Amino acid sequence: MSFYLAIVSPLDSPLYELAFPSAKPPPPSSAASSSSSFPSWSTFTASNGSDLSAAEGPSGKAGGNLGLLNGETKTGPERDRAMCQMIAHKSLDSIEETMEGTGTLYLKNIDRHNEWTVSAFIATNVKFVLLHDIKNDDGIRLFFLDLWEAYTKVLLNPFHTVNTAIRNPAFEAKVRGSAKRNL
Repeated sequence: MSFYLAIVSPLDSPLYELAFPSAKPPPPSSAASSSSSFPSWSTFTASNGSDLSAAEGPSGKAGGNLGLLNGETKTGPERDRAMCQMIAHKSLDSIEETMEGTGTLYLKNIDRHNEWTVSAFIATNVKFVLLHDIKNDDGIRLFFLDLWEAYTKVLLNPFHTVNTAIRNPAFEAKVRGSAKRNL
């Protein structure tokens, strides 16, 4: 079980992102688990319904050069991070559509990609997007409230502007602490 958090500006540019494991132990399962709990490229299928991991590209690697330029390849954590970014940013349209129809700040289970569920929290046009694979609505809501409080404290800094990336170690410590407590 793991989580991926992205804070997205009103201009849809990433302000902060963090991938972290769950503090709670995973439930026992009989299925073999992969080395990473994040989605992998092998979870995609081609337009003809075949698995992309079975398609060999010119580089001889599974999936060929999907989304990569000039033979560039990504491995392990870089690929997992790119996959999580893609899922989070593809769900922004769903978030904005739902945001217009409701007046709530917390949007639970707004989108789904394979085993991943996307929840969001809207604060002053800044979107907090969380990818998760477990159902913990109350914990996620409390996590978003703590995150909103920490983000508000970052905004109180006179040297920080809304559309700049957050590179504050105290902010990251608060996010990790809240995740450990609530997720």
